[in-house]
Amino acid sequence: MRFVSRVLAVFAFAFAVMFTVIDATRSIGVSAPVLTPFGETFELIAPERLEGLREWLGRNAPGFVTDVVLASLLSLPTFAVFAAFAFLFWLLGRPPRPRGLRRLRP
Repeated sequence: MRFVSRVLAVFAFAFAVMFTVIDATRSIGVSAPVLTPFGETFELIAPERLEGLREWLGRNAPGFVTDVVLASLLSLPTFAVFAAFAFLFWLLGRPPRPRGLRRLRP
């Protein structure tokens, strides 16, 4: 399971770097900071999934989840969302700390 988490962390980090480069290139092109929102990227990749997610959350979750949480998540920059996913997958895939007695150094 740790291996899968590490692989997912690498892919998420690669996507974060890719979208950072895309945003940096666009920023250089227009001479102003440009950050691609995650909602725009999600809508370009899978528009029917986004609508399905909104409908599912509308049926199964309280109203503030659809309105506030999903809207704020979709407004975040794409590179930040993938960087957060990479960090979470990295945390899941890291080896556990050794437990037990530790020797004190003299």
